[in-house]
Order: sequence, then C-alpha cells, then structure tokens
Amino acid sequence: MDLVSSCKDKLAYFRIKELKDVLTQLGLAKQGKKQELVNRILAFLSEEQGSKLHGLGKRGSVGKEGVAKIIDDTYRKMQVPGATDLASKSHSSSDFNPLRPKDEIDDSYQLNGKVRCLCGGTIMTESVLQCEDPRCRVWQHISCVLIPEKAVEGAQPEIPSHFYCELCRLSKADPFWTTFSHVLHPVKLISSGGTSDGNNTLQTVEKTFQLSRTDREMLQRAEYDLQVWCMLLNDKVPFRMQWPQYADLQVNGIPVRVVTRPCSQLLGINGRDDGPVITTCSREGVNKICLSRCDARVFCFGIRIAKRRTLQQVLNLVPKEPDGERFEDALARVRRCVGGGNAVENADSDSDLEVVTENVTVNLRCPNSGSRIKIAGRFKPCIHMGCFDLETFVELNQRSRKWQCPICLKNYTLENMIIDPYFNRITSLLQNCGEDVNEIEVKPDGSWRAKGEGVIWELSQWHLPDGSLCTPKEEDIKPRLEDIKQIKQEDTLEGPHTGLRIGIKRNAMESGK
Repeated sequence: MDLVSSCKDKLAYFRIKELKDVLTQLGLAKQGKKQELVNRILAFLSEEQGSKLHGLGKRGSVGKEGVAKIIDDTYRKMQVPGATDLASKSHSSSDFNPLRPKDEIDDSYQLNGKVRCLCGGTIMTESVLQCEDPRCRVWQHISCVLIPEKAVEGAQPEIPSHFYCELCRLSKADPFWTTFSHVLHPVKLISSGGTSDGNNTLQTVEKTFQLSRTDREMLQRAEYDLQVWCMLLNDKVPFRMQWPQYADLQVNGIPVRVVTRPCSQLLGINGRDDGPVITTCSREGVNKICLSRCDARVFCFGIRIAKRRTLQQVLNLVPKEPDGERFEDALARVRRCVGGGNAVENADSDSDLEVVTENVTVNLRCPNSGSRIKIAGRFKPCIHMGCFDLETFVELNQRSRKWQCPICLKNYTLENMIIDPYFNRITSLLQNCGEDVNEIEVKPDGSWRAKGEGVIWELSQWHLPDGSLCTPKEEDIKPRLEDIKQIKQEDTLEGPHTGLRIGIKRNAMESGK
C-alpha cells in the first residue's frame, strides 16, 4: 500500500474535529464539508497537486512523510479498532517510520503548529523560546513569557539557561496532582501600572469556562477536583504556585480564599501558595470566574480538572535504584567529599577539597525525621553526599510541596530525585541493627564500617564500597595472631596454678628486697 492510499484509509475514520486538527497543523483552510476537508488533505499530500498548492500551506517545510506522520499520530490518538494494522501499512521504501518513539522523531516541520503562547498567538516569529520538557517542546514568544525585573527601554530580556512553559511548571510544582484537562487555558494578568502616588491600582479580570455533563460526573469521583492555579511568570522558584497581593477570587459569585498569608505580604523563597479547589462552586454549563488583585507583577492563571495521586503512586515515580544513578558515580561523589577524590589516583593532588584524615564519621539519621534512613534518597544535581529517608521526605512534601533539599536547601522537582546507590546499600545492611546504630566511618577510598555499641560484629569490620568485607592485610593479621597466642598462654597459666603464680611472684619480690 502506497503512502497516499494508507493515509486515505486512515482519514476515512476521522471526524470533522480530527480533520480540522490536521488542516491546522498544515496551515490550510478548515471550512467546508467533511469530504471537502478530506480531499484538501489528500490534494496537499499528493505530488500531482502539491505543486499547485505550493505557498498556500506548509508543505515546503513539512514534506510528504511529515504530512503522513501528522495523519498517523492523529489516527493513533483516536484509538480506532484496527489502528495498529493500518498504522503499520506505510510505504516500505520511505525513510519515514511511524512506529518510532515520539521523542525520536524530528518535529522541525511542526514548529508552526506547536506555537502555544500566553498571548494566544500561534505564529512563529524570530524571537521565540522552546520549553525544554521533552513531552511538551512548545514554542512561546520571548516578549510574552520573559518579564524583566526592571524594565529598560530597548533592552532584551535575558534568556534563562532552562525554560519551561507555564503548564509544565504547573505539572512539576506538585506531583500529587496530575492534570486531566484544562477547562480554562492560561490567562496572562498584565499590570496596568501604578498611580501617581506610587500605589498599585486594583485590577479585575473576568472569564467564563464551561463544564460538560461528563466533566461534572467525573468531578463527583473522590480523586478528581476542579482547581484554580496561578503563577508568577518570572518567579525565581519556577515550580510553585503564587498568587498576587490582595488577590480576591470569586466563582459564580461565591468568594474563594486563595492564600493563607496576609494579603500585603510577599511570598518568600521557601513559601508555597495553594491551588484552591472550586468543585463545589461550579456547575454544569457556563461558569464565571472573577479575579481581582493589586500587584504590579505579571502573573498567569487557569482552571484545570486534576486527579489526586496517592503517596505510593508518587513514590513509584522515583526511579528504581539501578535506573537513577550508576554506583560508580555515587562512589566518586563520596570519594570527592571525603578525601578530594581517590587517594590512589590523586596521590599528587593538592586540591583544596582534600581532607587530610584517615576516615570521616557520617551520620545516617534522616534530617527530617531524626530516625535512621531506611531508603537513602537524594536529589541528583546536589554535589554533597548527604541523604534523607525517601518515604519520609515525600510524605512531608505532600503537605509542604517544597521539594527542597534539606541539606543544601536548593529547590528541585520530583523528577530530580533518585535513590543513592552507595548509601542505600549501607542502610540496607544495617536494617537488623538497633536504632542506636546510626553512624558509619568512611575512608577516602569509599570503604566503610558501622559505629555504635549495638552494632553486629561483622558490620563493625571494614567493608569495601560495594558492601563486601575487606580482606585483612598480612601486617594486620600477624599482630592479631600474637595477641591471641598471648591470651591463650595466660589462660593456661591461670586456672589451677593461679595461687602458685602469685606465690612465686611474691617470693621474688621479697628476695629482691
């Protein structure tokens, strides 16, 4: 089956909605009856009509395989019975493979179709910025999303090293909520400036959103809720919600409290605002939301249907130990922190990071709970070797939503969290010890042993980084054997002849006098 015939078979299953989605991505007109829309796509795809339509759409940048890919992706999303069979019938001589993973496909032809900006525009310009989340990759206008702290006429905003769109920032802010759908897409709250006396003016925005019967039925389920969210565009802590000063929210005329802090107080770097749930304030059909604020900064807000995740579901998002970090990388970090690196490999190094010591004591208590760590968690970008108890940390963040390293106090997201393969092996071996065993000694080469009165004898011996016992050196064995031999000799002398020994010693002392 050739490429055109394969696409024609798939288009036969499309509804008008899907046909218009394809035409939008191709930059073609969306007016007309269903068959006219199908014919327009096929004409754009065929080589005979392609030259006549040159300049009307995006065929020059999309290409024949690109058009087929758009059709194939749309078809797969419909989950039509038999989709797998039809999707596999692509042209065998074509380099385009519709079965490749999405992140492996060159989507450069989709640039215009992937512009989603707060201004509502979908036109690709020279000044655009791409969200770096691989599941998103949308483009936004720089002037719309980058807000300089101090506006200077003619100055271009500084491009950040990492950029995420507002919806990706929302999804990373609180992994205990996952977005099901957006009933009100992001609305940009632009400041109109202050008054002559330097005060900010009160500004109000009113929007409507619609809930279908299906939406309302879904919201009756315990795990789903309707949530309002708001973010500061140039927030130094990107993955959190933040509401403007003096924010006043009403849904269908019902007041909704948005913050627990004083209205005049700015949100600190360690603070987090909530996303109010408005399920009980909403109704089927058209709803009205009104947000007033008195703040010169630029925000955006929206409404989503969100589903709650359980604690275990969030814990399951953390990669398994072998998938998070290689053991060799974790060991290199410990060696660097304890002794500036491998003592053998860096014998001639005069690094300032080196610590001239035989070993270092490391506390294995969780900084959050104070108990010994059971599963050693950490944020991968952190350069220190400190860890925390994974389950305790995630459970605490179910309420605080900070996702802040308790050791270095840097802000991260759940996606940065891993299980430390070096310390997790140690904490696993200490499970059978009492809670008072919470320290280990670590040498610059990464070898370790447990400390404490209640420690098992085997764990009190030096272990290699991988957890296996160190093989004693020959010079360490000889003194130990001599000590054992001396103890046995003393035990032999003691016993029935103890009195005789004492008498001999006493006589020797008297004769010496």
